[in-house]
Formats: sequence, structure tokens, C-alpha cells
Amino acid sequence: MSTALMIEIFGYIGCIFVIISMLMTSVVKLRVINIYNLIKLSKADGNHYDMIRWNKEDSYLTYFIKHYKEDMKKYFLENTLELSAADTIYTVCCEGGSAGVLVGKKEGDALEISFDYTTPTYRDCSAGRFLYAKLAEEGYKKFICKKVTEGHKSYLEKMGFVKENGVYVKNA
Repeated sequence: MSTALMIEIFGYIGCIFVIISMLMTSVVKLRVINIYNLIKLSKADGNHYDMIRWNKEDSYLTYFIKHYKEDMKKYFLENTLELSAADTIYTVCCEGGSAGVLVGKKEGDALEISFDYTTPTYRDCSAGRFLYAKLAEEGYKKFICKKVTEGHKSYLEKMGFVKENGVYVKNA
């Protein structure tokens, strides 16, 4: 049997596997794909993230908040989504797309956070870990969240915040 014939047979077998997999409607297959993607996200080391500083007038920030507003309401009080008192806004980007946004007000070497939102795709906490590490490099020593909903508490605890005198605090 010649090498060319073996390659051709191998190619046909590969095509048959592709056709069979496309014809499968099994939920198990979809779950395997989902598990693969979750493992891939959980192993993210943060090197593919970037942090960019925004300002309140940035049109993309307005678009981002408008686009995710309904999901954001699950985790934050609606009045905390206002940008009027904010002087510090950062976004975490992953491979060119926005993974999340943090809005707050600087108070010395502390940052009072109005909201720290991560898009559903990046809710494995790797974007948050990257963000707080970078903010510490920027000189922030303390992070404070005063208005916290039930939906947001578990994320804050995973990020290392502790409840002190009714507010959540994280030291860098």
C-alpha cells in the first residue's frame, strides 16, 4: 500500500468522524465541550489580560454599561451604576475584548468601589485577580465596597474582601 493511498484513506476516515460528530445531537458532547472551555478558562494565568484606564465620557464605556445593564442589576444596586461620583474607571481586556469594568472613587491610597463587573464569559475570577493585582501595582493599598448585594458577596469573598463594620474591605 502506497503512502499516498494511506493518507487518502486517513483523510476519508477523518471526514467520516467529522460528519458523525456534526450529526450528533447529544447533550453529553456539548457538556464535554463546555467542560473543556471551563478548564481552559480556569488555567488562565492572567498574562493575556490587559488593564486600561477609561474616563466617564468614553463612549465605549457608555455602550458597555448599556449593553450589560440588565445583568449588572443582578449584582449591583441601580444607583451604584451611575458614573457621576466616579473618578477612577478601569477595564480589563482579554485578547482585545472587554472582560469587565471597575468604577470607583480614589481616596488617598484607597479605592472606594462603586461596582466591579465581569462579563459572563470571564466569571471564573481570573479577570478579577488580574485587576486587583494590577491596581496594587498602581499604588492602591486598600479597596472598599460599601453597597454590596447578596449576588455580589461571593465574588468579593473570592477576591479576598472581608466584612468590617458593615463594609467589604480588601488590603493589597
